[in-house]
Amino acid sequence: MNTFIILAATFCISVASYAAPQVIDTDWKDAARERIVPLKLRIPEGTEKVPLVIFSHGLGGSRDGGKVWGEHWSANGYFVIHVQHPGSDKALWLTGDGTLKQRVVRGATPEQLLGRVDDVRFVLDEIAKRQKNGDMQVSRIDLSRIAMTGHSFGAATAVALADARNPGPIKSLGDSRIAAFIAFSPAVAGGQRSWPDRYGAMKSPFFSVTGTIDGEVIGNGTTPAKRAALFDAQPPGDKYRVVFEGGDHFVFNGGELRESAVLPDLLGNTSAKTDPATAKVIYERTQRLTLKFLDAYLKGDGAAKAWLANDAAKWIGDAGAWSAK
Repeated sequence: MNTFIILAATFCISVASYAAPQVIDTDWKDAARERIVPLKLRIPEGTEKVPLVIFSHGLGGSRDGGKVWGEHWSANGYFVIHVQHPGSDKALWLTGDGTLKQRVVRGATPEQLLGRVDDVRFVLDEIAKRQKNGDMQVSRIDLSRIAMTGHSFGAATAVALADARNPGPIKSLGDSRIAAFIAFSPAVAGGQRSWPDRYGAMKSPFFSVTGTIDGEVIGNGTTPAKRAALFDAQPPGDKYRVVFEGGDHFVFNGGELRESAVLPDLLGNTSAKTDPATAKVIYERTQRLTLKFLDAYLKGDGAAKAWLANDAAKWIGDAGAWSAK
């Protein structure tokens, strides 16, 4: 009898280990653009169809960005794809003239933003194509339930795909296939009088995550107020914002705590930094808040939506300020 119990326990442990979320690094080629797009796939346990969450890294990042967020979402039943964007990725740190900061800044161009948006469109198109061809690696993705997320320049990518309007010939980069959006460290552009034209078409559910010291990084004059203001510029309806006390720009990239502490120094950023204890609180709060948002808008969880409206502010407490409209 004891032997049977031991064997049964061993079998259960083996099954649990086998069923844990699977992480795969892969490269997909966009033949139309002759562009290799590196990806990290986080496949949750189970066999059923699941919603898809895409994460876009900030300037100088990679498919390893957003690790803290992606791990949590995947562990809770989401297929997560971290997209690496050639031209504004970690290669900026490694090649080119000038200081590290100068090289990173050169990746923040309108052309690179367009390339990022096209990377996300390509990934969605490619998933549909691969599913049609019987690719088991992406077979569980439910393309009717998609969220777009990103940090910093990745947040700008999410904002563009959420149908923020741009001056010039390309007015809209929105993608109607995406149902909900999360932007870590976003920022508004233009003067306040232009916001209705720029952001008035952003009708989809949207969650902005920022902090009281989440300010300028590459010398473009971005302030914590400008990052928080995206929520104010958007039309009401399924819009949320959290502003964490003591949250700097790098804590929201979702990397390891050590990485978040080192990056500001590498860029010559002398502004205030999030201390490790505060960063840990921000990580824990952000994981739960973003999961509730995803559950509400990708899984149709009415209780999660009610929690965002009625309970989130009290639960956050002194850690930050919560807004919903």
